[in-house]
Amino acid sequence: MQQVHLRAGRTSLGRRVHNDIVLTDLSVSGLHCEFEMLGPSEVWVTDVGSTNGTFIGGQRIRRQLLRDQDVLFIGIYNVQYLGERLTAEAGQTSPMKLEALGAAGTAGAMQARLKVLAGPAAGREVPLVKTVTTFGTPATAVVAITHRRNGYYIAVTDGAREPALLNGEPLSAEARALADEDVVQLGDTRIKFMLG
Repeated sequence: MQQVHLRAGRTSLGRRVHNDIVLTDLSVSGLHCEFEMLGPSEVWVTDVGSTNGTFIGGQRIRRQLLRDQDVLFIGIYNVQYLGERLTAEAGQTSPMKLEALGAAGTAGAMQARLKVLAGPAAGREVPLVKTVTTFGTPATAVVAITHRRNGYYIAVTDGAREPALLNGEPLSAEARALADEDVVQLGDTRIKFMLG
């Protein structure tokens, strides 16, 4: 567990080293979100166009006022805002607790795998052990499956001739939650997502 005190003004969070708060996992965008402290009891969080989004209470947010004990899901991390535990320097900082959550393949995390139903590698099963797994080709489409604490998500990272489909519906760069037995199609290749 790590605590970070927000300073007055803006505090950036992302994977790149120039951010004020650096989370190195690939599920976090280079510049993922920003915290804006307008007063000791007014802190806003803004997602700045991250790939995997910023979530509070299971809802993807763009900009939201934080309340004491709010938990933000940022990639495989959660960030808890502690607004009521202000120190004597209340006008300068607000404490936040950062906690790494279970990554794929660790105890307590959901386990998942892909099974190729149709295509050149039909019958092959691939366990999802990385935080981000990409597959496909630029000639069809490239998609990424991201493991977060609250599940697995899929999004298109590169598109070409044909759209990538999830259960027959087109995918986009907007991450969508995956459920057990979902079927992804990239050109002639069909892949089933399986939990457990």
